[in-house]
Amino acid sequence: MFHSLRLDFRPERRVLADPYTTVPSLEMIEAKKRFAAPAGFVGRIGVMIEDAAGELVASFCLERVTSGMVSSYETLTEALLWPTLPLDEVPDMRFVNGRGETGSSRMILQSLLDEYPVKPYFQGGREIQWRKGQLCRAFAESVNDPAMRLLAQHNSAPQGNLIGLGEWWSGASPAHEMRFDGTFYAPRACTKFLYAWLIDGVEHEDARPLVTEENIPPIPVLHEDRDMLVVNKPPRLSSVPGIRETISCMSVLERTYGQLFVVHRLDLDTSGVIAFARNTKALAALNDAFRSDLVMKRYVARLDGVVFSDQGSIALPLNVNRLDRPRQCVLSEAAGGKESSTDYEVISRDVVCGRQTTLVSLYPQTGRTHQLRVHCAHAEGLGCPIDGDPFYSRLGLLGEGTATRLCLHAASLTIPHPVTGGILHIEAPHSFPDF
Repeated sequence: MFHSLRLDFRPERRVLADPYTTVPSLEMIEAKKRFAAPAGFVGRIGVMIEDAAGELVASFCLERVTSGMVSSYETLTEALLWPTLPLDEVPDMRFVNGRGETGSSRMILQSLLDEYPVKPYFQGGREIQWRKGQLCRAFAESVNDPAMRLLAQHNSAPQGNLIGLGEWWSGASPAHEMRFDGTFYAPRACTKFLYAWLIDGVEHEDARPLVTEENIPPIPVLHEDRDMLVVNKPPRLSSVPGIRETISCMSVLERTYGQLFVVHRLDLDTSGVIAFARNTKALAALNDAFRSDLVMKRYVARLDGVVFSDQGSIALPLNVNRLDRPRQCVLSEAAGGKESSTDYEVISRDVVCGRQTTLVSLYPQTGRTHQLRVHCAHAEGLGCPIDGDPFYSRLGLLGEGTATRLCLHAASLTIPHPVTGGILHIEAPHSFPDF
């Protein structure tokens, strides 16, 4: 279902920014304000902005959520959420990329499947077949994604230069996810294969690293000896080098301190206490300490909303969302969710920029990916997302702006020294901006 309208609005951008990592433009936000979703609609609404010689045209596409996804996470299963799919059941749709080249969805998908090695069934072949089936499912989902359908429409019949592309959520959240009505979120990660093909030939900006040689932030050292180094990692600095974020906390520190070894990590957006080993003997001892639950971590988070209980525990099983990595979701253990628990204690209840917020201490008892973020945001957890979270909060992609940040900070680490065995307790104060 496609809709369009014209905007009397000066464009903020002249080139399409990366839709997965960039704050929605002002014209996209204005277009959302002027679009009325059908009554009772629950799902994704895609928006595309084209600049037709100074006149902006906004186009919209809707994708309704699958029936039953908004009931209870305990009724959902892996087979319902992410069933494998053979290639011949993937919708065979025709596409045009930015170069004018035509191709079908199955042709594009086949080129991805051909990269998998051929192995005997009981020597890795079964696992490869399962992964291929999951890729086919992910690709089938991506051809229905509203942002991808709009991009395909632009390539087939452009009305102007493409300067905006994104999507927001409308209605109630699926039971296993954390999505808020009217919030811009990145298109599902599974769409990136199709996006890469469709965008070829279209003028656009790729995702940019957050940290470059020109803006490396200072990294305060909290503890240093011959065996370990503990620092206060700034937000939006990766713990270790990655594909996009090649400059990291570890790589910057190694310029001064020599080779370091990873003991644990913090999410890119999370600030606070992080420890590195300085030799292999210390690494082995620190790894043993983490495996033996001899390490205690305390986080401080500012939550969007009011937590009424002064303290308590959250136990929600977590699993990766296979269509939207690295996002996590809540699933029963019978459906593949992994046991996860977090203790919390309220520090204060405050008003920040006219919004009610709660400052809490969080004590993770397990170490799942995005555990604290999901346990705070999910309706059956605290129901109050961490402020500024681009994945799970009411702010969504607006949280990628420079005036905001994920308000989650690793405030203290208590750990036995890898050589002396003495207990180290290291703290770093939090500092969250008002927004």
